[in-house]
Amino acid sequence: MAKAYRVEKFDYHMAEVEKIDKRVKHYLMNVGYERWSRAHSTVNRTLTLTSNIAESINAALKAARELPVLPLLDYIRKLIRRWNVTNLKNAVESFTDLGKKYDTMLMDNLELSQQMKVTPSTSYLYSIFDKGKQRMVFLKDRTCSCRRFQLDKLPCAHAWAVLKYKYIDHIEYCLVYYTTKYLLKTCEIPIYPVPDESTWEIPAEVLNEKVLPPDVTKTIGRPRKGRCKPISERERKGRFYVDGVEKKVTI
Repeated sequence: MAKAYRVEKFDYHMAEVEKIDKRVKHYLMNVGYERWSRAHSTVNRTLTLTSNIAESINAALKAARELPVLPLLDYIRKLIRRWNVTNLKNAVESFTDLGKKYDTMLMDNLELSQQMKVTPSTSYLYSIFDKGKQRMVFLKDRTCSCRRFQLDKLPCAHAWAVLKYKYIDHIEYCLVYYTTKYLLKTCEIPIYPVPDESTWEIPAEVLNEKVLPPDVTKTIGRPRKGRCKPISERERKGRFYVDGVEKKVTI
């Protein structure tokens, strides 16, 4: 449902979920379809969900979050610097106009377009027959009735068929931020190493500042470090483990 481009496809999958458990549909409806569904999104995410980035950072820092504040910050700095260098190296060594991820998607769409038949209606509007289904591509607005062209900002298979029919360079219809040139720009700001602590010049007002611990009420038991995950052999019995303690859940 989250990856469906068309509302009709989304509704089909939602009906299948509703047959299994109606409570899931009500829960997702209360969350708001526009928050997680590509078909109902009110903004163009261009293949990226920011929540996935946050989850990736959390997973990468799982081993380091027990460190004190300064070692933790240094760990994060080194981690981002390593990612920055790796991404820069991949972009420099790329021989394609687009980044590796987007070039792969583009080539997959090109392969899918091989068996499609193009029928022009105007100089910008075209009908494409794909396995018995008819799609419409409007080159002027860079849209397709499958909605992949306008949401992914890359020529979908139907748009590819039109571009080949008209002998047009496909790069003109790709989002400029997918190009290698712009991928290099994301890594051009260096992350400098921190000099030795003995060379630091710390202002007196910072040295005299007293940092107090946060005023929070500590809960009983060990703090949770991960999400509650079902144990496979006990999953059918509704039993789960949280920090090594077995919990029974009634659904």
